[in-house]
Amino acid sequence: MRTRSLVSAAVSAALGAALLAAPTLAYADGGPGQDPAATATTNPTTGPTPTDTPTSTPSDTPSDTPLPSDPPIGEPSDTPTSADPTPSDPASGDPTPDPSSHAPADGTGAPVFGDVGSDPSDAGFLTVAVSSDSAVTEVSAELTELHGAAPATVAVTGFTLVSGTPQDGVWRSPRMSQLPSYGSYDVTVSAQDSDGDNTTSAHATTVDVEPKPVFADRSISPDALDVEHTHITLNGRISLFDPITGDTSPLAGQALSVTAAYTGYSAVTAADGSYAIDVAPQLNGDNATSAPVFLSFWIANPDGTNTYVLVDSKTLPIVVSPSRIRLDHSSVQIKFGTKASSSGVVEYLYDGTWRPAKGVALDMGYYAKTTSGAGGRFTLTDPYIPYDDATFTVETSSDSYLADPYLTASHAQFKVDVINKTSICFCSSWIDEYSDLHIQGSMTASNGKVPPNHKLYVQQSADGKTGWKSLGWFTTKSDGTFDLDGYVAVPKGYWRLYSAGSSDYQPGYSNSVHFNRTATRITGFNAGPEPVRKGHTVTTTGTLQRLSGTKWVAFGKQRVYILFQAKGKKSWTQLGSVKADSHGRFTARFTAKQDGTWVGVYLASGSYVDAESYHDYVDVR
Repeated sequence: MRTRSLVSAAVSAALGAALLAAPTLAYADGGPGQDPAATATTNPTTGPTPTDTPTSTPSDTPSDTPLPSDPPIGEPSDTPTSADPTPSDPASGDPTPDPSSHAPADGTGAPVFGDVGSDPSDAGFLTVAVSSDSAVTEVSAELTELHGAAPATVAVTGFTLVSGTPQDGVWRSPRMSQLPSYGSYDVTVSAQDSDGDNTTSAHATTVDVEPKPVFADRSISPDALDVEHTHITLNGRISLFDPITGDTSPLAGQALSVTAAYTGYSAVTAADGSYAIDVAPQLNGDNATSAPVFLSFWIANPDGTNTYVLVDSKTLPIVVSPSRIRLDHSSVQIKFGTKASSSGVVEYLYDGTWRPAKGVALDMGYYAKTTSGAGGRFTLTDPYIPYDDATFTVETSSDSYLADPYLTASHAQFKVDVINKTSICFCSSWIDEYSDLHIQGSMTASNGKVPPNHKLYVQQSADGKTGWKSLGWFTTKSDGTFDLDGYVAVPKGYWRLYSAGSSDYQPGYSNSVHFNRTATRITGFNAGPEPVRKGHTVTTTGTLQRLSGTKWVAFGKQRVYILFQAKGKKSWTQLGSVKADSHGRFTARFTAKQDGTWVGVYLASGSYVDAESYHDYVDVR
């Protein structure tokens, strides 16, 4: 072996340090023979992290729904490598060590190592960059388990030159099928050149040899979410690549987690490792502009740890369409006591056409709620009775959990004209002995106002059920109250008050009252003769009767008073009285003194009413 100068040795050491510090080969996404190890990692926080996806350190216990903020480092290939790849140059775009940079400056010296690590395209192979002052003739390695009670050491030989020159190139091992188990290995490499120089680098690197997932036919659709595309479909196939054997097999029965717009869903791969997942993200009407989607799972490692694997991801923009509400009526008239109701259709604008919107939540006030059905149709009824005219608003729900996230908010209004109920209180009433009906009470309406038409009709019925007839009318005071008397011809029966109503007020009836006085009358009354001489006798006659049902009958044995009003006087003078016979007839005689008017009067007792005869004028000469 030739002796190297101190200068040559210093230069070689500097070059060796530079090679060890050089970047490793990058994994190409989707390229042939790519290493599945690029996707999963048991310790995501220790490796390089993509700038657009944060990482988190996975635990030994997988999460039910991993957050989209925990993606693995790198992305797996959709195409697994062959079990025995043909040596080839590194993939395009991968950093390749420049063997010439490692040659000893003085042309003498032992081999110098550059990058050492797993083959970027297949973790079952080990690659070593080495250069020397003469052709490298042999490269070997020893892999020692990092874990376990009795770590095994395996010698790996048979490295072949895959790129560069024998003096400065990259060497790759055969598939390391002799490894005793999956796991992490400490690597020591050795090289010898043609002039007999040997170099060994202990602890040159650490490699992980684990089964890795491989993905194929991945897709997430549609490209955007809108009112007609509210579901997200995820498709693909997952296999498991074994770097020790080089075999790839379907990953069947693997639990998958989907996070769509921050809502979690779950699925399981089929026997062939395929998945077809359909989810409807719950946007909760929060005016989101996009929906991030992540498909992932946790894979169990042989050492008992678990690794988070990101299968696929995509961010879908959300397109919001205009909406509108068309009511069947812009106004409605209802009687007081009826609930306000509205119907119509809710629609959305899509591709320039208004289309019916089914399943849209709608409100009318705080208490009327519904969801549009087929054809976008809906009916809303307020559970409370309106007391006066009002304007109601129908609108798409503003509740963040009910509002349709794909439609703009919309509303429509309609007017409700309430025909108010008229209330009449026949509060106090009676019929006196003069057959005068006393009426006292008030009138108001359901809106708390007095109807503008104050006219009330007095009605009478014999049985209180049928045959109601109006006897006359009167008007209330401005505040709706009344207190008056009115003569009734028949003081026996039922009475009530009636308001005819108007366009804004319903007809109204008061409570009915019942009175049972019996009407009386004096018929055939006469005072004569006429004329009569002063001092002569004036004879008064007549018949007293009472009403029995619909007929007048004799009212005998009752006293009748004879009253006289002298001509030109306003007062009446009682001249005497007479008792009628059993037929109700009576006769009374008086001395004529002056001209005047004569009348017979019955003063009622009990439930009868007074009776007053015809007024008869007698001329006295």
